[in-house]
Parts: sequence; structure tokens; C-alpha cells
Amino acid sequence: PRNESWGAGGREPTAPAWEPPAAEASYASDASADPAAVLSAQLRVAAAEMATAAAEFVELERARAETTDASAIEALQQPRLEAQETLARAMTNMQSMLKQRDAMRARMMGLPEEEEYPLIGAYVPPISARVEAPPSPEWPEARPYEPPTPRPYEPPTPRPYESWTPPEPIPAPEFIPASSTFDLPSFDEGDEGFDPAPPPLDFEMPPPDTPMGDGKCIMLQGFNWESCNSHKKWFNVVADEAREIADAGFTAVWLPPPTDSVSDQGYLPRDLYNLNSFYGNVDDLKRCISAMKQHGVCPVADIVINHRCAEAQDESGRWNLFTGRMAWDQQAITTDNPEFGGRGNAGTGEDYGPAPNIDHTKDWVRNDLKDWLRWMRDDVGFGGWRFDFVKGYGGQFTGEYVGDTSPYVSVGEHWVSCNYNGGALEYNQDSHRQSTYDWCASTGGNTAAFDFTTKGILQEAVRNREYWRLQGSDGHPSGFCGKWPTHAVTFLENHDTGSTLQHWPFPTERLAEGYAYILTHPGTPTVFYDHWKDGGLRQDIQELMDLRRRNDIGCDAAVHIEKAEDGCYAARIGQPREHVERGCCGVVDGSKPSICMKLGPGDWSPNQSKVGGTKWRCKASGDGWAVWEDRRFLD
Repeated sequence: PRNESWGAGGREPTAPAWEPPAAEASYASDASADPAAVLSAQLRVAAAEMATAAAEFVELERARAETTDASAIEALQQPRLEAQETLARAMTNMQSMLKQRDAMRARMMGLPEEEEYPLIGAYVPPISARVEAPPSPEWPEARPYEPPTPRPYEPPTPRPYESWTPPEPIPAPEFIPASSTFDLPSFDEGDEGFDPAPPPLDFEMPPPDTPMGDGKCIMLQGFNWESCNSHKKWFNVVADEAREIADAGFTAVWLPPPTDSVSDQGYLPRDLYNLNSFYGNVDDLKRCISAMKQHGVCPVADIVINHRCAEAQDESGRWNLFTGRMAWDQQAITTDNPEFGGRGNAGTGEDYGPAPNIDHTKDWVRNDLKDWLRWMRDDVGFGGWRFDFVKGYGGQFTGEYVGDTSPYVSVGEHWVSCNYNGGALEYNQDSHRQSTYDWCASTGGNTAAFDFTTKGILQEAVRNREYWRLQGSDGHPSGFCGKWPTHAVTFLENHDTGSTLQHWPFPTERLAEGYAYILTHPGTPTVFYDHWKDGGLRQDIQELMDLRRRNDIGCDAAVHIEKAEDGCYAARIGQPREHVERGCCGVVDGSKPSICMKLGPGDWSPNQSKVGGTKWRCKASGDGWAVWEDRRFLD
């Protein structure tokens, strides 16, 4: 059983085309050489070069992290950037050769070669984005927060998954001015008014079975990519905003990685028990957690346990020896990347190149990690977990860690590429959301996942007014929130996709429209810190959050889509009238408060369409969106 009282306890440099290493030139020039043997030798050389580059970069990062001398930090900056570029180039070369190997295997098996496209939308974690030396220990007064200015949207380069026949286009309606987003009632005030509400159910619907609190959770991502560079230590920034966060209606705050790390942002962890990071020291962290819990907000830790940077080298000069309370050796490292000298088992997921990947198949490794998580919960005070890069190891291990620690909130980052055909996002994203569903199921269902499917579909829909994308072939929402809503954590942007990295940004001018969708639909919505601090957008977000709470919209909300076409999306959302174990309910309980919402310039209102046989009052609206409430529960 879950613990119901958590509070009690830039863009990479472009790499040149790959050329055979000089050491293998004799192979390349020998026309009679076995191509497979040549490529195998080249792969060994490239792997060694990549490992050398990674070791050089990590050593420079380690040296910079361990000194407080500003002149030494400045001297290390340029070599560090050069080492980062060399590592990126080496990784690109390795990927190129791996593609050659796959093509060679395909030819040997008589299979047709596939045209190559680069990945789009898939997360490739940057090694470090820090380009300035850290500030001196004498911190100046805090500056007002200024959200980063996003780069203009650049159309992505596609990766095909399968052929796609687009739906037959529907002519877009004539553009309607913004004033039309406000509802004009189609009933006179003096008419008969409402149809009687349906009778209430004669039984209580079971509460949602969700890893995200009580099913009514709204989470704030409480940092961005540059938070580690804050002049005022970031944990203190968030601590001072605890009351404001709680008053806004957030019930959980996702905090940045708190552990000692080679990279400033915390995603190359080293000593997991050392809670002194670029976001603040251990006292700053505990003050932040205490402030959150005092105001009834669950503090969620960013858990990075797919990989770990070693503190010492073996006799061959490889960084694979760990110190501290988790003094592991090479047996804790998977064998997928031989250049780290791992003597564990093969990995159970996707390999992460810049650091040794942890072998979660070892009982003693998992026991150490469970001890650490219990310490983070009981001694430090965290109430929830956000697991980073979960595609790097089997979901059953996440399930074991969650089962052992019973967090109030548990969510994983399962980021894989959406389905593209040429430069266009495919309509059918069923296989993409199925991969997220499968990962959640592999945990035993005790962990949710961020809904990257909905993000990809929604940002394409609002950018091009292609709102037909928002209804799947089954009639339900087309994202993961329409497949397993109790386990879907919806969002528009995070520190990777937006902020200063802009890996996969949501259209800035359509952010309010995006929040009008995720804050009214099923799933657990997450608001990005930069958006919450944006004055105009914040007002829209607050109105939508208040509306969601007022109408008791939870993660298992029922959705009946009224319209989904070019120029307009409309739906009624409310409490479910039928219990659906794993899926989205399409029957809204009219005996309880519900809402209607619309996206796009198209002409639609629930009054004109007589949705539910009742009158509706527009309670929130903006450019391209509007939300109505059932007047039976307002008057």
C-alpha cells in the first residue's frame, strides 16, 4: 500500500563526416581486406577515442568542481569546452560507424537499406551547458527573476517510423476575431432554462489508482536549466516562494538533482550521499524541503541513478572506482561500454555514453540504492521521486525502488522520439504512447510517466491549427493521457525541451492555449517554472488551476470530445460516470459539476450546441481558447 502521509516521514557542435582513423589506414587502403574486419578494427579505435575524450572531459569537470579559486576555474574553462567538443565529435563518429555496421549486416542478410534520418524530439542529454565560472562565495543580493528568452522555433529534421496517409483535409473555417472566444448565450434568460440533471450514481466511484498523490495533484517544476547559476542559491529561492506556491494551488514541487555532481545541473552525479550542489548546500536543501512541507506541498527529488561518475581510476586509468558510502568497483558497471571497464552484467536499457551505467541487476547495488532512497525520504525529508532517463534500465527496477519507499508522488522520464514522416508529425502516435504505457506497466503500475506523446501532438496542433490531431482513432485524447490517464503526467515544457536549451520547444505564442488543454484534461498537469513566473501567462494559468479545482477535475477525468477538426477543438470534461481500470472514460457524470472548453478560432460554444441540455457560462478565455462551467452548479 502507498504511504498516504509523505509529510510525516544550445545545440551541439556539428561534427565532420567520419573518416577512418589513421591507425587503420592500412586496412582502408587494402582492397582485399575483409570489410567486416576493417569496420571492427575501426570501431575499436573509435571506442577508445570516445573513452579517452570522455575521461578527459570528466577529469576537467572534476577539477573545476573541486576548486574555489576563480583564476583556476577560468583557466580550466577553455580546455573544458574544447574537451566537450571533442567528446561530442567522437560520439558522432561512433554513431556513424554503428550505422555502417547495421547497413553492412542488412546487406549480408539481403535486406533493403533504409534511408537515414536523424532523430527528432528524442532527448540527448547535454554534458554541460555552463560557460561561465561560478560566482564567488560572497553572494550579492538576489536579482529579480528574468525568464530566459527562447530561441525562435526551428522546424525539426524528421525521422520516419512508418508510412502515413494523412487524414483527408477539412477546409479551415474563416478566421474569427479574438472577441468571438467569449460565449454568446443561445438561450434567453427568461426561457425554461435547464434540463433536469441526471440522477446521481447509486454507488461511489472508486478513487483513482494513481502514483501521483490523491489524483488531484498539480505539480510545479521548480527550476530551469540555468537555476544552478542563480546568484542566490536556488534552494533558498524556492524556499522563499513556498507560501506563494501553495497559495497558487500546487500540491507538489519537482526540485533539481540535489547530489554532488560533475556537471553543474546535477545530471552527472558522483557521491549520492553528498548533498552539496550548485543549487545550494545540505542546509539550504533541508530548509527548502521544510518550507514546502510546512505549507502542505510535497517536495519531489530528481533521482539520477541510471549512471554515476566515478571518483577514482583503476590501474588502466579508467574512471570506474567509486568512494563514499557507496564504495562500488567495476562490478557495479554494465558491460555495454567496455571502455569504462565494467565487470557487471549487460545493461537492461539504452546505454548512456558519457558516464558509467549502473548495473541494476546486482542485488547489492539495488540494496544500496534503496537504503539511499529511504535516507532521502526519512532523514532529508523528500516525499516523492522523479526518475531521470528511465529508458536506460529496466522498469522493473524502478518498480522495486518505488515499492520499497512508497513515495507520495512517483514519475519517470521516458522520453523517446515521436513518429515523424518527412518533416511532418504523423497523425498516428499509438506506438509512441504504447511505449510509455509499456514502461509504466513494467514498473508494476506504481510509477507514472511524463506524457511526451501529448506534448508532441499538442504543440503541433496549436501551431498549425490542426486540432484533429487531438482525437485518436479510438475517439479519446490521442496522447498518453487518453490511454492511461491516472499514470500520465502532462506538461508543455521542461528544463530540456525549453528554458535555454530549446531542444523541443512549445510555440511560445500558444502557451496559454496549451495550458487550457492540460489543465482541463485528465492526467496530472505540470507547470514549468518559467511559465509560472511570466506575469501575463501566470494569470491564465492561475484561472485554469482554480477552475480545475473548483470542478473537481482529477487525473481520471472523463472526456467527451465534441469537435476535432481544422481550426477548432471542443470537449466536455468532468467526473467519470463509469469506472475504467486502464483507459480514458468518455462518459461525463452530469449530476456533478463539469466544464466545456474550446481551442482555436473556429465557431463553437456549448450553448449553441446545447451540450448536456444545460446552460454554460464562460469563466476563462484568451487568444484561441475558452472554458465554460455548468450554470446549474453556479447559480
